[in-house]
Amino acid sequence: MAVKGGAVVKNRDSILGLVLALLVGTSLFLSGITWWRFSDQYADVQNEYYGMSVVDLSDVIAPNRVVLHFAQDMHSILYPNRPFYREIWDYARKVLDGKELVEVNNPELDDDNLRQKVGMELIFPVPLPVDFLTKVFNMNAGQQAIPQERAVISMMIVEEDGLSVFFKGSGGEFYALKTKGSSSELRKLLEQARLENPPAYTYLPPAKINVKLEEGIYVPLTTGQEEFPVLSVRYEKIPSQGTIAQFFPDFSVTRKIEEKDGAVVYTDGSRGLRIYPNGALEYSRPLAGGVKVGSNFYDALTVAVNFINTHGGWPKDVYLAGYRAAENQKSGYTFNFGIRIEGLPLMSKSDCLTVTVEENQVSRYFRNIVRQNKVLHEIKPISPIQALDAAIATFNLKEIDFLELSYLKVDDELIPVWTVVSRSKRFFINASNGMAVNF
Repeated sequence: MAVKGGAVVKNRDSILGLVLALLVGTSLFLSGITWWRFSDQYADVQNEYYGMSVVDLSDVIAPNRVVLHFAQDMHSILYPNRPFYREIWDYARKVLDGKELVEVNNPELDDDNLRQKVGMELIFPVPLPVDFLTKVFNMNAGQQAIPQERAVISMMIVEEDGLSVFFKGSGGEFYALKTKGSSSELRKLLEQARLENPPAYTYLPPAKINVKLEEGIYVPLTTGQEEFPVLSVRYEKIPSQGTIAQFFPDFSVTRKIEEKDGAVVYTDGSRGLRIYPNGALEYSRPLAGGVKVGSNFYDALTVAVNFINTHGGWPKDVYLAGYRAAENQKSGYTFNFGIRIEGLPLMSKSDCLTVTVEENQVSRYFRNIVRQNKVLHEIKPISPIQALDAAIATFNLKEIDFLELSYLKVDDELIPVWTVVSRSKRFFINASNGMAVNF
């Protein structure tokens, strides 16, 4: 009997141990569920908090690159993720603050002359209206009216009897600050950048290139160019319920429709939001008819940027890549935003962000953000001359609008390429081996 009693005790202990293990497992499972729900809510809070931060419009139009001029045809190029780029951009904005801009009537003034002086050129990602820039940089409008259709492609800061600052127009015209200042801070910044030993370039004008070229190119003086990584791709996650609800004034009346291709549609009978399986989303909202209320460029861009910021958050490294006005140029604009990878613009078949603003309201919104993930390996890009030769030989090009180093999404990789534009059409040369990339 003693043996049987011991066996019963052991069996009972085993059962109790099993029950205890089940209770612990259940507790862990319930804790995990609770934590998962909390994490999801926390992600929403983080997203909403991020959406409350203010986006500076001047950062939306930050230069694609800064060319430093050290005189005697010695130059260097800084991309947005390079040392001293931020300091230089902050300095440029400070120089413009409160200043008055006037048109320059000097036939001897040209960018070739300015390029030989000590200074820098900040090249905007897209031509921008003069009146927009004066407002963004808090400049004094002054007495001289500059036509609104005038667009600026770059800003040049040079040492010339003090500090001279110019805006270069897309038609070759120049605008300058009415007053000059001290060039000591400019000199200090250039010296700090030079001590970092950046890659050195020389400028090759169009006349020295055996093809019709709209603008000259900067050619590296040494073979030790900067390396750029080849990267894997990741996409934005499917938006949370909190983000989806922000598109509708009353989310409780929306209907959810699941489509055969895996997309999910939300609608309240007026607005519509389509979410694709890869996380991309598309929003549309028809506007009421009647008299159109005009939108100027500054106000329309502000509406677009704020909408992005509060409907998914403002993505890192996004910039204004293009825009077009409505046909009557009064009712609104469509803005295309690009994304930079390692400081270089990402080329793709479609824009990562598109916003249409009509009557100071967003009527269309498309978002499909591509992110860099892991570094696969690094490459040293071929020179721009090699890229030009490869493009001319491969595509039989007779004239070149411009070329720039950029990234291209190929399958699930982001690769450095030379983008060559000819007659408004883009061609891509692999920056690693000079081979054409079919795209």
